[in-house]
Amino acid sequence: MTHEEHKWLINLVKDRHHTLNLTFEQAEKVYKYEQDKGVYSNKHFFSAWEEWDYELATFKEILNEEQFKNYDSFLKDCIQRYEQSLIEQDKEQITEIACCEEQINFCKTQFLPDFFKDPYLRFGLLSYDKAKVEYLRAEYKRFLNDAKKEILTSHFRHNRIFKPNELKVALMRHNLSCIIPNYSYFKQQMDEPTKAVALFLNSRLRYLPDNVEELLVRKFNELKDFNEHVFKKYYSDPKRWQVVVGKQTDEDEKEHRAMTLLLLDEEKYDC
Repeated sequence: MTHEEHKWLINLVKDRHHTLNLTFEQAEKVYKYEQDKGVYSNKHFFSAWEEWDYELATFKEILNEEQFKNYDSFLKDCIQRYEQSLIEQDKEQITEIACCEEQINFCKTQFLPDFFKDPYLRFGLLSYDKAKVEYLRAEYKRFLNDAKKEILTSHFRHNRIFKPNELKVALMRHNLSCIIPNYSYFKQQMDEPTKAVALFLNSRLRYLPDNVEELLVRKFNELKDFNEHVFKKYYSDPKRWQVVVGKQTDEDEKEHRAMTLLLLDEEKYDC
């Protein structure tokens, strides 16, 4: 970069922050801060609050007392407007709460009971390899704990206390994964030892008794139909709820049903 190019960039910083009346030297420091902040990373990023804290700490070192007083007042106004925008956005989650409540109620009262009436479905599956089944369920419980911690830490990192409804929705969706195991997502997160156990158990479940397979197909079709019904009920615009995903093969669907059944816990993983 030539001296003239550098000077031109610094003057742009001065113009952008004209209300602070930056000196050339101060503008150079602000430019360096902006370059550091803008460094790309696909692993690390600021939340809005963290970015403001970083800016606040930096500007406190650069500005004189009078400049910082003006800057601090401006920043507080920006943060207040942002907080209000979060509050307004959170009102949109009321519909989602009602939708999740219906889903949870359906799963508890209509989807699950049939699975816990049959002694084979409650106890017979353990005969495939009790130790491995218990290991996989323990790993799923660990997965759920980790997922819940991620929900909480991510929510408060980005939203603080301004989106209580959004947090409630996230925890309700998590609760659904405790009631009916989310095997597909769990599978994506498995480590290699857990994948090996899951692969072994899935091979053992490849040929379930006909009456069990028929029950699984019927119940999962009921769940699919109910979810379509409840989404249409709460979201009149189908574009808001339809998600295009890769089509599952019959074998994939069979694995999902069988492994979900294997992970089912009558205590619902105490979520």
